[in-house]
Amino acid sequence: MVLVIFIILLNFLIGCRAEGSPECNVIGSKSPSLRLKRHLFCEYDKSIRPVLQKGTAVNVTISLSPKFMDFIDRTSTFILHSWIFINWKDEHLTWKPNDFNEVNRMRVKSDEIWVPDFSVYNSGDMDRSQTGISDTICQITYTGTVICVSSIKYSTQCDTDFTYWPYDTQVCSIHMGSWTHTGEEISFDFRQRSINMLTFTPHKQWLIRNYTARKYSPKFNCCPNDTFPTLIVDFNLQRHSSMIHAVFVTPAVVLMIITLTVLWLDSRSVERISLAAVNFICHMLCIYDLHWLLPSNGSTPPYILLFYRDSMVLAMLAMIITSLLRKLQATKVSAPRWIVTTVTFVLSNRAGRFFLIGNTPDETMNIEGDLEESSEPEGNIISSKNQDDSWRKLAIIIEWLNFTITIFVYLLLILLFVPISDDKHKTSV
Repeated sequence: MVLVIFIILLNFLIGCRAEGSPECNVIGSKSPSLRLKRHLFCEYDKSIRPVLQKGTAVNVTISLSPKFMDFIDRTSTFILHSWIFINWKDEHLTWKPNDFNEVNRMRVKSDEIWVPDFSVYNSGDMDRSQTGISDTICQITYTGTVICVSSIKYSTQCDTDFTYWPYDTQVCSIHMGSWTHTGEEISFDFRQRSINMLTFTPHKQWLIRNYTARKYSPKFNCCPNDTFPTLIVDFNLQRHSSMIHAVFVTPAVVLMIITLTVLWLDSRSVERISLAAVNFICHMLCIYDLHWLLPSNGSTPPYILLFYRDSMVLAMLAMIITSLLRKLQATKVSAPRWIVTTVTFVLSNRAGRFFLIGNTPDETMNIEGDLEESSEPEGNIISSKNQDDSWRKLAIIIEWLNFTITIFVYLLLILLFVPISDDKHKTSV
């Protein structure tokens, strides 16, 4: 008798194990939800695509609700923290509510059911898996519709351009899709409202000016009958430049004005040579500071660095010219005749005599008187007094020419290095 009972129990256990779960045939539970779960998962296999007919695709729709983001410009890495809403129909998880006391929905863990292998193709963190969704609780309705809401962290690489730093804008994209299935097996698409930014926390350094969501379904020569749909989310980022503007852009304007002030001062003054030296040192310190702050931009350096570089060259030339003019005006050697002739020719017209206003009025009046009284050609009007101060007059002419050329160069630098406003993406989040 004992042997018969043992054989019956053994057959019962073997039959339950063959059914796939020891609880599959347990009946009579007082909880409809428990009976429903045992009914659904008795022979459920989460590794099998949830379709009944071969050749049918699982339609998966998603939407994102970003919470906050970060952009690391030195590594060109875009990090998005978001909620992802994803739903599909699992034809293996359907039931009739009448059979289970009108229970029309239930909640299960995501690791108990089939979930699409949703992956990021352009991952910026290859050490961490970005396939599937994180563990969460999913809701299943009696029609087989599965809705999961999961928190994700996506890290991607961006194709950056810092030419107009600190007024640069960057476009970062997240490319998502199935890791192993084709579009004929799993069809990904966005929901009607693909991105919801209502609960997004703004970043302190970057502003999301615009965002777009699109689907791309390429085909490859290896598989002409298959598609590989990719969901692409683009974020247009603009840097908050107010702080950097105060730290680097404003000093650039100040240094430009100081350089012009150096050239305006009398080359014989100690103030000019001192200010020229300080101006050159300030340029070097700013460039050294920018070197550590600016991100790498490939073969094209940011324009603000080029502006500082060229402005430092002008500051260096101003210091060198100041030293040469001081030495020139201190010389006791008589000026060569061609220099005297050139100076006299320049000062023989009103535009040339304008250079001497406020510098040597007595000499200017003498030249004007000589030009009015003499009947000789202008190139031969050379008095002994003019010969003595030809070096000074030549220095004044060089000072004005240098000042004028420097203004022109700075205007050219401003035209070349001022960022061009981009009006294509005016929409702010």
